[in-house]
Amino acid sequence: MNRKLLHTKIGDFAPSQSSRTLTPEGFLLCVGAKLAKAPQVRQYYPEEFGGIEGFKNGASFGVYTSADELFSKATLKSAEGKDATNNHPPGNQVNAATWRGYSIGELSNVREEDGYLVGDLLIKDKEAIELIQTNEKIELSLGYAADLVLETGVAPDGTPYHALFKNIQVNHVALVHYGRCGGDCRVGDQHPNPEKTMKIIVDGIPFDVADEALAAAIKKQQDQLENLQAAKLKIGDQEFSIASELTTVQAVADKLVVDHKELAEKVPELEKNQVTPEKLEALAADRAAVIQDAKKIDANIKTDGCSCEQIKRDVVQAKAGDALVSAVLGGVAIGDAAPQAIDSAFRALVATAGAYNPANNMFQPKSTTVGDKDPNEKKAPSKQDAYKTL
Repeated sequence: MNRKLLHTKIGDFAPSQSSRTLTPEGFLLCVGAKLAKAPQVRQYYPEEFGGIEGFKNGASFGVYTSADELFSKATLKSAEGKDATNNHPPGNQVNAATWRGYSIGELSNVREEDGYLVGDLLIKDKEAIELIQTNEKIELSLGYAADLVLETGVAPDGTPYHALFKNIQVNHVALVHYGRCGGDCRVGDQHPNPEKTMKIIVDGIPFDVADEALAAAIKKQQDQLENLQAAKLKIGDQEFSIASELTTVQAVADKLVVDHKELAEKVPELEKNQVTPEKLEALAADRAAVIQDAKKIDANIKTDGCSCEQIKRDVVQAKAGDALVSAVLGGVAIGDAAPQAIDSAFRALVATAGAYNPANNMFQPKSTTVGDKDPNEKKAPSKQDAYKTL
């Protein structure tokens, strides 16, 4: 037997058939209002209990309430004097901090009658009285705490169940449109309509539905639709209302798709340019070679904190007066020269460093001596060489 104990507070719709009378103060006294019935198996969803391990959300399961539990002295005592509310309050609990905003009356004289938990309701709220007197809202729902024990079995009427309620403690009784226990759990009328109907409001239009199962299914779909319409969608740090901002959400989603595609296209290039240990070693070797070559040309050149390109440019700048540099750069200022041109000039300087560079003379004008001496004048032979002409 699989047993698990859960504590929960839920609204549970229960039956009533009563006699309604107005008091001199205008209050509505509902004598013999049916609050709940037992034994009975009712259908619940795991999400109503905050989720249950082993049970799938959205799939209903049966919970059994025995007569011994519902009509125990502790349960009857817990219901006595409790507040009546118009719908269940937030948190499904009335307490000292909330009763003033939600109480529409009180419950008294709680008892068992023919398999029902019955009590007398004194409704004091004018709006609630009008809802009851026009039969617009006459079903009741207990709000209570109970232990949920996961245990399979079969109820006396042959209905299988997967769990049962224990230690029921009533907190309040709520006036609701539809009860989980069925339409007989209601604030009754002295002249009830024998045909049971449930009022369903679809898109603001009320409909009376005789089939309780169909009405419950429609109501569930309505609740799911309302939850969907109220849902928020968060994308990154932006939050959108699904119901009213669908176009905006679609635009954001489309942009995310485009951004993802662009990033995916950049991945191969990023991977290609990724600095691996091998590439890092090669870069270090290249830098060391550049620094070594630069020092050959100018021992005072600064290299710390400088990129290889900057080192080369500084070396070329230091040799700006060389004809070789001017020839390679083609008259372009060193500051304006492209990195490829600077690299070519640097390599040329390295190749000719420490040796005679004929290129420097190649691009310099030839020197000549200008005078008044007759170029055709023959030099007089010296006495030492006179014998050679004899």
